[in-house]
Amino acid sequence: MICIECVTPEPLKKLFGAHGQEASCKYCHHHGKVIEPRILFEYIYARVRENIARKEDLSDYELSMLYGARVELFPIAEIDIVLSEWFDLGNEPYFDDLCSSVPDEFNLDDAGDTTHFYGDDDAMEVNRYERPWDQFVEGVQYTHRFFNAKAGEFLDSIFSLLVADNEGLKSEAIRTIANGEFMYRARLAKSFSEAEKITHDPAGQFGPTPRFLASSQRMTPNGISALYCALERETCLSEIRSITGDHVVSTALTPVAELKLLDLTALDKVEPPDLSLLDVGFREALHRKIFLGSLVKKMSRPKARNDELSYLSTQVVFEYLRLRFGKQVDGLVFPSVQTGETGTNVVLFPEASRLAYVPPPEADAERLGDEVPPVVVEVELDNPFKPPTKVIVVHGSIRYHKVTAIETKAREYHHIYDIFMSDETRKRLNLD
Repeated sequence: MICIECVTPEPLKKLFGAHGQEASCKYCHHHGKVIEPRILFEYIYARVRENIARKEDLSDYELSMLYGARVELFPIAEIDIVLSEWFDLGNEPYFDDLCSSVPDEFNLDDAGDTTHFYGDDDAMEVNRYERPWDQFVEGVQYTHRFFNAKAGEFLDSIFSLLVADNEGLKSEAIRTIANGEFMYRARLAKSFSEAEKITHDPAGQFGPTPRFLASSQRMTPNGISALYCALERETCLSEIRSITGDHVVSTALTPVAELKLLDLTALDKVEPPDLSLLDVGFREALHRKIFLGSLVKKMSRPKARNDELSYLSTQVVFEYLRLRFGKQVDGLVFPSVQTGETGTNVVLFPEASRLAYVPPPEADAERLGDEVPPVVVEVELDNPFKPPTKVIVVHGSIRYHKVTAIETKAREYHHIYDIFMSDETRKRLNLD
């Protein structure tokens, strides 16, 4: 038997609550609360299997570098070092018995070679959420598009990192835009009359596309209309895919009071649970945080050419977030790939997408769009038959643009391998 006084790590002490009994300790000989060594050791071995990477968890590139080029990409150890140093059990009185009882698989792998363990971190190429994501995408595209329990379970798992103990969103994942802070929206104008129409009906023309005209977009499918805008005027010009010679009309928007948005650009600020290698779910939480960052890039990626299904996965994620967090936030913030992620996009949930325009009384006679300082009007707008108005057009903020050039930015490489190299490999080789 092992007593609770001979066990130091807190995750191991918790085992005594479920498995403890009164007896004498084999190691200190004191009489008290003890558990069987088998229970303690099996728990530790299970955490080795769950939280420590082995050869089968590595990519082909990592294996070739480790065993071909002899490059140490991350810490490598055998089981005694894993238990003594990585798990910090080297000074435990039961350590020798723990090492002598390890399963055979921890000493020799299936090929009869010495089993090696690898220190997992955010540089490892194989993320355990990538395959489930691929299955999720395939499922919503080709299997169960509208009622998909597996998709819901997968998204619950992914976004659990953003949920606090009270089931609300963590504060670091929320961005607030207050009245007087601007967002921007743009429209193409093919003629003078179209530009004039936009100018004289800003709420209608800059508002969300009518449902019967709404086409498939990054976050919304046909027939569902949401308000897409940006935090920078230049970004909204890029996002409408204008080309040289186009005429564009843009305006500033501001919340009636405030908007709360789920900020997908700030996910690196959301810390995973404070777990150790001896806790259940340690590696799962690490991979979830890493994958969540890559998911933002997947959701921001432009639609593939001639692939009408490529937006389905992001539309499902948007709908999930709308239903899961719609009472806490009004929409999402995500990076703009059209600007090389230097700009920021906003998409409001349909319930928050109603737009209004109320000119200030003293400006009634002014022509909308004149070069006057933008005026923020504080109004209280609601309608018992529609969702409350949360966003208004800022008076005096309309601007007119003629696109004179489109700048293309690209990285140049000398080898074909470079262009297809993963971001993780590029980061590891310091090629950024």
